[in-house]
Amino acid sequence: MHKLSPELINAISTLGVHQRFSTLENYPDFLCGKPKIASSSTSKLGVAATKRCINEWGGDPNRIGLLVAATNTPDQMLPCLASEIMGKTHGLLSRSLRTVNMQAQGCSVLLKSVEVAQWYLASNPGKLAIVVMAEAHTPYVAPLLRPEYSGYREIIKLRKEGKLDPDQFEQQRLDTTFVIQSMLFGDGAVALLVGSEEGKPAFGPISHLTNDEPADMDLLTMVSNSSHPFLKGRPQYFMQPNVPSRGSHYAVTTVKNVLDHPDSPVSDLTEVSDCLIHTGSKKILDGVCSQLDLEPESAKVHSSYNVLQRYGNLSSASTGFMLAEKNEWSGPTMVVGFGVGFTASAGIMNFN
Repeated sequence: MHKLSPELINAISTLGVHQRFSTLENYPDFLCGKPKIASSSTSKLGVAATKRCINEWGGDPNRIGLLVAATNTPDQMLPCLASEIMGKTHGLLSRSLRTVNMQAQGCSVLLKSVEVAQWYLASNPGKLAIVVMAEAHTPYVAPLLRPEYSGYREIIKLRKEGKLDPDQFEQQRLDTTFVIQSMLFGDGAVALLVGSEEGKPAFGPISHLTNDEPADMDLLTMVSNSSHPFLKGRPQYFMQPNVPSRGSHYAVTTVKNVLDHPDSPVSDLTEVSDCLIHTGSKKILDGVCSQLDLEPESAKVHSSYNVLQRYGNLSSASTGFMLAEKNEWSGPTMVVGFGVGFTASAGIMNFN
């Protein structure tokens, strides 16, 4: 059993995550070094979300002419998620519909996927598109096999006192990051049906921003074959310390671009009913809210904090979960996503 220092326990408690779903049925044992026992996967979650979406809609699936599937945590390199979903939906989805895969696009891919759907719908009147976001982060997590884990400030203090050499400092910092990631990221999938006729959700205008500064490209990265002994060659995720501040910059810039757009139905966030912000972490959400002059306790951002509390950081699926759980529409909604790239997207959602 590993021991977490009081500072690290406090850091975990401030992530804003109260629970999260895991595709491993023995996740606690896996963290302690036992072999993982998978009860689901990215593709299984994506298939389940697709079937549930179509079932709840209750319409004719033959009207769906496009499937856009996105994930940052694929079960395998090839075939891609859209093909996996098609392979498990015989008798439901037409074999002749178009498929688009948007893998490794980060946490802002939802609105980009919606734009792809809109381009298809513009040239295919009467058709519908289904957009699927699926993530299984748990299989990417490293087991926590060291006897003790410390908080970041404790590690920095040990380095200043000369008790850690540079290699030891970097190793302990990385180990602490593994602990944080094991608690922050959750597993889940969402499917949204997009159309252009009355009663279907409409998006626009949408604004994007990518690598505003050259160094932003390396804010969030993942290597495909980690050299860390606990990961045993699996992918490894890296996050720079300035992600919260840069993420806030990207979110604010894209939101302001949307509000300033001549086709926007609103010109100020006071005019939107909700502001659905990607669930990076509570610290990141607090920073974005501060920059947008939104109170974290306000009803406008309640869904963002609620999804973070209940599901953790869902990467590409986070804002999709918020949209799927939004039962009442009293006005336009702002959707904001940002992450790997570094890139961000913001857009207005309303009903036709």
